[in-house]
Amino acid sequence: MTASSSLPKPPRAWQRVPRRPPLREPASSIELRARIARGLPRAHKDSHDRLARSARILTRRPGEVFLRQGDPIRLNLVLHGHAALRRTTSDGRELVLGIVPPGFLFGFSSVAGSPSGVDVVAVTPAQVAQWSGDDLRPLVIGDPGMALDVIDGMARFLVRISDRLDGFIHQDARRRVLRVLAEYEDLFFGEAQVLSRVHLPGLVGTSREMTGRVVRELEREGMIRRIGRGGLRLVSPNRFRRAVGGSHREPA
Repeated sequence: MTASSSLPKPPRAWQRVPRRPPLREPASSIELRARIARGLPRAHKDSHDRLARSARILTRRPGEVFLRQGDPIRLNLVLHGHAALRRTTSDGRELVLGIVPPGFLFGFSSVAGSPSGVDVVAVTPAQVAQWSGDDLRPLVIGDPGMALDVIDGMARFLVRISDRLDGFIHQDARRRVLRVLAEYEDLFFGEAQVLSRVHLPGLVGTSREMTGRVVRELEREGMIRRIGRGGLRLVSPNRFRRAVGGSHREPA
């Protein structure tokens, strides 16, 4: 990562999001078990039941942390809201490796007792179920289907992180901004805005100044429009799609 991609560290950036309705009541045991079953389709139903009974349910407001980088990693299931996977590098830069939606299950390496490589931070009011490696490991030992689900989950996450890092390293600022806006189009441009311009630098992996420059450039080209202090509106979906498609092609 070059000096030009160093990120500022605004202290309250992840709290500057549009006001959202409060969370509903915590998930019922039936709802929790159903979500576990969808996330672990090969695991035996007894494993689903044991996980539902041992789940630790956490509720957080925007900007609050579910899991800190360096702490023992936990298996996480997002029940409501959205959370960010935010990594702080050794020199203090912050990168956001992804936004996880409701139903997303991650942290499978908890089975090995690994430390977490990211903070898990609420982007909206959010609710997450967590399990420790001690909860997970006996189930993996006794349930081959569960073991396959864990292996598949770790493989998917490695591919996801590799793709994200490839984008940080090999794409210029414009292509990064277009890629992020396209990947999270519903969250940036949807009727209920989840992500704002405040979130872009961490997701893109460039400074606020560089990200802002690209956003203004896209606005001049008639693709998007800045709304208020942090909002974005998609003005020309066709022009935006063409730009995103072109951003995937390497220059001659």
